[in-house]
Amino acid sequence: MKAILLHEHGGPDKLAYGDFPTPEVTAGKVLVKLHAAALNHMDLFVRAGWRGLKLDMPHILGADGAGEIAAVGDGVSGWQVGERVVINANLGCGKCVFCLSGEDNRCDIWHLLC
Repeated sequence: MKAILLHEHGGPDKLAYGDFPTPEVTAGKVLVKLHAAALNHMDLFVRAGWRGLKLDMPHILGADGAGEIAAVGDGVSGWQVGERVVINANLGCGKCVFCLSGEDNRCDIWHLLC
């Protein structure tokens, strides 16, 4: 697949258009074929080298997108190939009072997909 790749932290000059292997779907996950992608300010922090952030390089920026499920990994239920989806970059525990009330961005162990 083609992608804008970050090979090292820095300015916009560190971004390069190139080939990247299509990800393999693994157990418990789905593979999304993106139809639309967006960058937000978090991507500027990641590109610059967010303190404490450890990424495998090359890295593809972006945590916001929409598309359709291209493959479903073993153990995934409730999702089917061809279903349209929007990616939510908030990663909550799914069990605390905030997550259970739909406020996963307030989760005590909140993480961000990046």
